[in-house]
Amino acid sequence: MTPQREKEILEIDVRRNIYEIVKKFAGCHFREIERKSGFSTGSVKYHLDYLIRNGLITQEKDNGNVRYYPIEFMPENKRLLGLLRQESIRKILLFLLTHGDANHEQIASFTGLSPSTVSWHLKKLEQNGIVRPKRSGRKSTYLILIDKKDIISLLITYKESFLDSLVDNVIEMWDLD
Repeated sequence: MTPQREKEILEIDVRRNIYEIVKKFAGCHFREIERKSGFSTGSVKYHLDYLIRNGLITQEKDNGNVRYYPIEFMPENKRLLGLLRQESIRKILLFLLTHGDANHEQIASFTGLSPSTVSWHLKKLEQNGIVRPKRSGRKSTYLILIDKKDIISLLITYKESFLDSLVDNVIEMWDLD
């Protein structure tokens, strides 16, 4: 797309505002865009569809959820950012980032989630190739399979959109060098 065409598409204030929200809060849901923009449901829907048709943003469907991303967003990060947007999963990943291998009980204790909820989220992370269990006798610890810098990079880039002091703390202590 030419810069001139992009400029024409974004001439309308409402559309430009919605586009900026999608860029700033990549991976957000429709309702979040609606809340942040303050525009009506119909207006948000119309302009999101228009931006998609004209190739400025994309939408990804994941288990019944639709998330919106700027077109330049790297495809391999969409799945990870979609998971990080879920507070419980984000807490689990942040705990594993800061504590290395951890067992189910430690994760549940840290997150304050029920053991069954932690199991459900860990299974989801396993299915997405983010973590895997390492069995040791009757206990399992969980290891992060992907590059930890990828997680931290997304957390830093979209820090403002998480509104999570735990994210702030992990970012402050993490050394990307």
